[in-house]
Amino acid sequence: FIMAVVTQCTSISFYSEPQNQVVALSLLFSPLGVLARWRLSKYNAWRPTFPIGTFTCNILACALSGGLGNLMAGNPNQEERLVLVSVINGFGGTLSSVANFIVEILAGVDPILFRFDGAIYALWSIFWAMVVGFLFSASADWADALG
Repeated sequence: FIMAVVTQCTSISFYSEPQNQVVALSLLFSPLGVLARWRLSKYNAWRPTFPIGTFTCNILACALSGGLGNLMAGNPNQEERLVLVSVINGFGGTLSSVANFIVEILAGVDPILFRFDGAIYALWSIFWAMVVGFLFSASADWADALG
């Protein structure tokens, strides 16, 4: 892990274009999202009909994207924008996984047995992702209006 950090930090210094720097920084933050997802996936066994670990990862990724996206709307400078985009792409992108979400939805649906836990999980996930994303993206606006 330390070797990867040193390699990424070294590679950032070689890139001069911002798009290439975003890719390098995103790769630096990606392992943190993978590790968080791996640790939270252990909670999926707690309730087999509702994978709480994956749900938590996806909701945290929505909160991260909403909050940092709101900071980006405040017109940060080039370096701040580079870091914010990289954290959203790297950490948030690996924290939320559409493939795992789809697999768990399909694993919870069995029309022969009339088992639709996957559809319920999908509806709850989409609902709470929208609520949390809205709250985190609008919280800075509410704070500005109050202060």
